[in-house]
Amino acid sequence: MKPKNQGGVAAYLEYLLVAGFAKGLFHLPSSMAYSIGEGLGAVLYRFDRKHRLIAHDNLRLAFHGELSSREIAELARSTFVNLGRTVVETCRMLKIDRENFRQFIRIEGYEHFQQAKHRGKGIIYITAHLGSWELLPLASALMGEPLSIVTRPLDNPYLDRAITRLRTAWGTRVFPKKLVMPALVQALCRGESIGILIDQNITWKEGVFVDFFGVPACTALAPALLALRTDASVLPVAIMRCGRDRHTVLIEQEIPLIRTGRVRADVVANTASFTRAIEGLVRKEPSQWFWVHRRWKTQPRPESPIPHIPHPTPYTRNSGL
Repeated sequence: MKPKNQGGVAAYLEYLLVAGFAKGLFHLPSSMAYSIGEGLGAVLYRFDRKHRLIAHDNLRLAFHGELSSREIAELARSTFVNLGRTVVETCRMLKIDRENFRQFIRIEGYEHFQQAKHRGKGIIYITAHLGSWELLPLASALMGEPLSIVTRPLDNPYLDRAITRLRTAWGTRVFPKKLVMPALVQALCRGESIGILIDQNITWKEGVFVDFFGVPACTALAPALLALRTDASVLPVAIMRCGRDRHTVLIEQEIPLIRTGRVRADVVANTASFTRAIEGLVRKEPSQWFWVHRRWKTQPRPESPIPHIPHPTPYTRNSGL
């Protein structure tokens, strides 16, 4: 059997189909492209039973009886429509450039970035699949601060190369998830900025359990390790839609690091602090978050040994990283 990352006829045909659809959205008038995206989202909500039920289950779990069944259904449907709009905006990313991006994207909390940049320790942006999240690194790059971002390569190599070209068009640096820590440490120690999505479920070995909407969620420990090791500033950030093609990048205040000298306790405490900030961002615009993902899929395994957390030794150029 051919490995997924080597492609094949089926993968290439899939790429041609997606590329053709994306090209059509790129060239259509904005209003027509958005109508298609919104319609596609509404259709998927009706017919994609699997992800519709996941969204309903997640919303019930997160809001603990605060929402009626009708409110849950409306919020879930809005999530699908938001995803349709996000597809349109991803396909039309190259229409935004340094001359016009302020027509589409405004920045709120820029002073928090300036304060963190002044420290000279590098910046870790923690963020979520909220709003049109693919536009977030684009906005940062167009403002003169390209990000290094961590991604999971797509199974289809042709699509993966295409989305990477979009993401890197204005200077964003893309690192695959595997073996990425040394590169991120080096970037932070050069005073650069990195962006990490921390709102999705991961395996038990890669994370720690902290509360998200009051429910234990396995959450990436890498941002806490990076911050403890490099003393980088940690800023919660998200991009939220405030109109069909209008967005606001919200940069929140730096999150103070917790340092007690107990490595595991510090990693868990900081990860919990970061996750509270992410939850706060999601609560601002819950219809724009990725509720179709099984965020609480991984469950604690008390019978298993505690995963190893490396000690965050301060970085030096001779440290081997």
